[in-house]
Amino acid sequence: MSDWIDDFFDARCTLTQISIIESLLNTSSVAYLYLDLDYERLSIVTADIIISHLKENDNPIDCREQWKKYTKRI
Repeated sequence: MSDWIDDFFDARCTLTQISIIESLLNTSSVAYLYLDLDYERLSIVTADIIISHLKENDNPIDCREQWKKYTKRI
């Protein structure tokens, strides 16, 4: 038998996932797709999908990071 708190937090995304999404929203080119996210209803699996999509389309602000990303593609 589980407590009510376990049922409440069972499938919800973690605070770490929320912070990763928030930081990637600043630099990703597809951030406009995720501006109206409801973090209370976001599941762990959906958050992982969103994070991977934002990371694929991430455009780092630092020139060195941009160069590293560019050279990885070649």
